[in-house]
Amino acid sequence: MTLVLAGVRKLRTRSASLVALLIAVALVAIEFVVVGATYRSSTMPADQTATYDWMLTFPSAYDAVISFVFVFGGLVGMIYVAAVSGTEWSWGTLSVAVARGESRSRYVLATFASVAIILLVGVLAVFAAGVLAAAAGAALASLPLNGLTDGSALTQTALKLARCWVAVVGLSSVGYAAVMVARSQMAGIGAIIGFYIGSAVAPLFLPDAIKEIFKYLPFSSSGDLIGIQGPQSGGATMSPVLDPNFALVVTLAWLAGSLAIAALATERAEITS
Repeated sequence: MTLVLAGVRKLRTRSASLVALLIAVALVAIEFVVVGATYRSSTMPADQTATYDWMLTFPSAYDAVISFVFVFGGLVGMIYVAAVSGTEWSWGTLSVAVARGESRSRYVLATFASVAIILLVGVLAVFAAGVLAAAAGAALASLPLNGLTDGSALTQTALKLARCWVAVVGLSSVGYAAVMVARSQMAGIGAIIGFYIGSAVAPLFLPDAIKEIFKYLPFSSSGDLIGIQGPQSGGATMSPVLDPNFALVVTLAWLAGSLAIAALATERAEITS
C-alpha cells in the first residue's frame, strides 16, 4: 500500500497528468458545445438529429457523456500511461527501487495501481466537465434540462461510470504492458496508436469469420462492458455487441494478462543502475 500511495503522490505532480486531463476535458467539452451550437441546422439529416437529441437531452445525455469519456479518455489514458510508465526506464526509478531490494513484480503492479487511482480521478473530472458541457450544449440548442436530476437515471449513471473506469483501466493496462516490454516511451506509444488504428481499420478489409475476433479485442470488449444503448440509427438502436457482463469478464482477462506480461517482462529485463 505504501508503494501505491507513493506512486499516487508522484504521479499527481507530473505535468503529464495535468496535460492529459486537460486534453481529455477539452475533447469531450468541445464535442457537446459544437453539437449544441449546430443543433438547429436546417440541413441536418433525420438520423443525425436523433443522435444530437440523445447527446443533449437528459438523462440520455449522461450516457453520451460516458461514451465520450470512454472514447477520448481511453485513448488519452493509454498514451498517458505509456508516457509516465516509460519514465520508469528512462529516469531510472525502477533500477533504484530494485537496487533497494524491492520486488520487480510488486513494484510494477503497485505502479499500475497508482495509475488506476489517477485514472479514476481523471474519469470523474472529465465526466463532470462533460455533463457541464452537455448542459451548455442543451442551452445553446434551447432544449430543456428536465431529466438532469432524474434519481433512477443518476443511479444507473453511477454504475455505468464505474464500469467506464474499469474499461479505461483495462485499456490502459495494454499500453502499460507495451511500454514495459519495449522499455521505451515512444515505442510503447507507437504500439498503442498502431493497435488502435489497426483495431478500427482492419475489420473493414477482413472476412466476416475473422472480424468476429475483433469484438474480443480490448477496444471493443471494454466499450461493450459499459452497457450503453446508443441512439437510434436507421430505425435500429445501437447496442453493445457483447453482453456487458461477459464483456466485463473479457476486459478483466485482458487486464490480468497485460499486467502479467508487464511483470514478466520486467523480471526478465536487464536492469542496470
